[in-house]
Amino acid sequence: MAYVSFMGLPRFDWSLTLVGLCIFTFVVVTYKVRIGDIGIAIGVAGLCLQRGGLKIPKFLWLYAAFVLWVFVGSFATPFTDIALEQAIERLKLVVVMLIAVNALRTEGQLRFYLLFFLGCFVLFPVRGTLVGGDTISGRAVWNYIYSNPNDLAALSLIALGVAFALWFSEHSWRSFVSLGAAISAIPLLAVILLTQSRGAVIGLAVGMGPAMVLLLIKRRWLLVPAGLIVLVIGFVTPANVWERLAGIEKLSSVETVAEADPEGSAEQRLEIQKVAWRIFLDNPVFGMGLGAYPQANAMYAPDLGKRDTHNTYLNLAAETGFPGLALWCALFWSVLRHAGRSRRNAGAEALATQQYWIERTLIAYLVAAVVGTYSALTFPYLVLTVLWCSATILERTARATQRGLE
Repeated sequence: MAYVSFMGLPRFDWSLTLVGLCIFTFVVVTYKVRIGDIGIAIGVAGLCLQRGGLKIPKFLWLYAAFVLWVFVGSFATPFTDIALEQAIERLKLVVVMLIAVNALRTEGQLRFYLLFFLGCFVLFPVRGTLVGGDTISGRAVWNYIYSNPNDLAALSLIALGVAFALWFSEHSWRSFVSLGAAISAIPLLAVILLTQSRGAVIGLAVGMGPAMVLLLIKRRWLLVPAGLIVLVIGFVTPANVWERLAGIEKLSSVETVAEADPEGSAEQRLEIQKVAWRIFLDNPVFGMGLGAYPQANAMYAPDLGKRDTHNTYLNLAAETGFPGLALWCALFWSVLRHAGRSRRNAGAEALATQQYWIERTLIAYLVAAVVGTYSALTFPYLVLTVLWCSATILERTARATQRGLE
């Protein structure tokens, strides 16, 4: 595999689809310029001009079916305008995912895109959060979509997984990619802790914790830098962060949930989720419309008002009914299944290691989604598409290697 200079990137060719995807990604990560639709248009032009045919994989049909269900269900809810608007936004995301599937065809393109995404995230939301020092009730925030500490934590969790994927797939510190990814992991972890998001911490522990322990056992030389990172972050993290995170153990029982935090947010979330369950039972087929849960919550429980479920699965069930929830879960399951199979058949390759950490990233996201509402975020779907592309490239490489041995 040929590399380009010191960056450690496999050689790759540019295309209109890749340019359009990068423009869109830059816009949704940084919010510096509002040219996301231009990026989509360039990507679509690339789809029309590309050689080799158009790829439309199974998982993309699943997401398209989910969007179609949302569109149909929007006419069966009192909040039609909200649901229709969400359906249109999700349709745009289908197009972006189609662009990504056809843009990331080689290992070089895939690795460059991950590095580009990570760089944008660290240089803008992460830097803005740490330098700006803005907080809500002591919890770190930035602006735009990052003005919600839980969303900021979930998105930082995804970026941290990308950093691990780029870092641990390298066996040397000499490349720009490996060193940059390792350095990026430190502020990303700091931001997650400063948001005090229990969901992100649980997702990190369950999704990436076991993999990290196994890695440290295998590569013992990582124990020293890992220990130093933990000490530095532990030293600079305010005491109130640890106090809030210590309340996680109280979330395991209905009797102790009120003790999880002094402001009582965990107890209130439990009441909201009871309302969400009631909404789902009353509307099990189409739900109340995608994006309309706050209005539905206010209608069912006026004393609570417009609130969020803080549970992605309950939120989807209440907004899109059981069929919508099933399609959404099938979407992630199908890609993770495809990725797991391709990686197990590939052996110990750098791409397989990188893919493994992307898989762990999505698992961490799905675990965090139990205590947060994250289905409307764009990043998880982009990473899901990246995972499918990686699995397909890995599968193709394994077949080529097998044919060469025959």
